[in-house]
Amino acid sequence: MKTKNLKVRASLILSLSTAVLAACSASQAQTVIGSPGAGFQTWKVANLNNNKAPFWDAPTRSVEPFNTNPDSKNVGYCLTAGGDCVGLNSQVSAPGPLPYWGMPFDSSTDTNGKLDHKVYFKRDTARTFKATLQLQLTTVPTQVNEFGWFETNAAGTVVGVKHLLFKGGAVTPAPVGANVLFKPTAYFGYYFGDVSEGNCPVYTITSFNGSSCPDHNIVVFATKPSSPNSTFWIAGEDPAGCADDDCNLTLVKVAPVSH
Repeated sequence: MKTKNLKVRASLILSLSTAVLAACSASQAQTVIGSPGAGFQTWKVANLNNNKAPFWDAPTRSVEPFNTNPDSKNVGYCLTAGGDCVGLNSQVSAPGPLPYWGMPFDSSTDTNGKLDHKVYFKRDTARTFKATLQLQLTTVPTQVNEFGWFETNAAGTVVGVKHLLFKGGAVTPAPVGANVLFKPTAYFGYYFGDVSEGNCPVYTITSFNGSSCPDHNIVVFATKPSSPNSTFWIAGEDPAGCADDDCNLTLVKVAPVSH
């Protein structure tokens, strides 16, 4: 009888352990909320030709006086270690052509792929995230962007408190490779501050962008869009083609911390 009870107890412990592991693996970290019709779009290196399809595929003219190199670094070249992003220390671990969030894109014809103007996140569990500053590109070294996250509601109709993750500007900006742990609210988005334009705020919900940076944008890439624990790469860019002449690009990796 004692042996039988021990077997039953061992079975119960095993069942409980399995249930806990299942709950942990099934729990989601952060999921994207966007506009109707939007979703994660796939692309390939051959689509990188600065034709503004997808919306982020446009030259940043990274050097002053502005060059006309067709490979001038936009975030697509940086993710794939191509163009004039080659040689940057952060490209040692370039993740490749990650799916991005936006309107439908046809990679075979290299057409469409417009920006979704309302993108934010739902934190499905009380998980901690690790943000890593992967890249800071600017034509003016003292004008690197700041980057952080902001609070919003379930409908994505407000911008609440902003939380700085990486300091920008001229005085001791965060160095590339810096890591920050953070735990966002249930609904949140990301923002960057364009230091060269009075720290003008740019949000994943573009209707809240500052008046002096209405055409700036943020691109959301995911390593595994269908996974509940995907890592996201968040890029803050100047207007397509760098129309305002200061040409900043910030790239941050956000990964859920393991249980």
